[in-house]
Amino acid sequence: MEEFEYLEKTKNEIITIDNLNKKNDCFIRYLFSDEGNENIVLDFINGVMIDLNFQTFNNVVILNPFNLTKYLDGKESIVDVKCITEDNQTVIIEIQLQGNQYFIRRSLYYWANSYSSLLNKSENYTKLSPVISINVLDFVLFNDIDDFHSCYLLKEIKHNKILTDHCMLHYIELPKFNLNNDKEKLSSWIKFFKGENMSNLIKENNIFEEVEKRCQSFIDSDPLINAYRKKEWNEYFYKDMMNVEREEGIKEGIEKGKLEGIKERNYSIAKNLKKAGSDIKFISEITGLTIDEIKKL
Repeated sequence: MEEFEYLEKTKNEIITIDNLNKKNDCFIRYLFSDEGNENIVLDFINGVMIDLNFQTFNNVVILNPFNLTKYLDGKESIVDVKCITEDNQTVIIEIQLQGNQYFIRRSLYYWANSYSSLLNKSENYTKLSPVISINVLDFVLFNDIDDFHSCYLLKEIKHNKILTDHCMLHYIELPKFNLNNDKEKLSSWIKFFKGENMSNLIKENNIFEEVEKRCQSFIDSDPLINAYRKKEWNEYFYKDMMNVEREEGIKEGIEKGKLEGIKERNYSIAKNLKKAGSDIKFISEITGLTIDEIKKL
């Protein structure tokens, strides 16, 4: 009944600016890619760039504006945020809550997909421009590096010469951050993701006055907060199954067994919720089962 108790506790929980999960997928996409939020995502990007002494930018244009309907239909792009700077550099931002070493391949794939999409068929390669990948991770990816922020470029091994500035991959590992890592703009953003009180953040960086307003507008929107809750529930129920990079060649029987296990778990959750008198539509949203399937339980 632990799952049922969790749902009962959270479905009517009052969401405030300070208890809002700032790493929630729906919230992040809204904050960084909703039209009108360009200054917010620009401040975050510049914080990342300043931290390792790279050039900063004056403005960005969001390339995949947040659309709740598309988000709920699962039709959003593969990366959380994608934008372009005034000098035609593409920046992609991915927030990942769970993962392992295979996330490196995933991030390379995302970068390659964005880079290859810059050209149409038969266009000249001179039209290609840098793609900057920023990955915010709620898990440790590099056990042999203590720094919470690392960046990878294409280099010649013997002479340590950078081949091109077109490939840049940043990894920000949230669990490694502590107050001793304080690095001005970027540290404020890391504290934000980790749940720091908004009034404290505003003292460090005035962009959070704007962030606070956007947080409140998110909370005040029933459709947005409902999508937020659903994402929180999904993350809770499938934390051991979601976002796991699988090795190629995994046996079909094992994969089939995992899918059957998920389905059985959904039925079990639905039975408990129905027995407790929960609304059938609510149960359907949580478990993914149809209303007819739930009625037959």
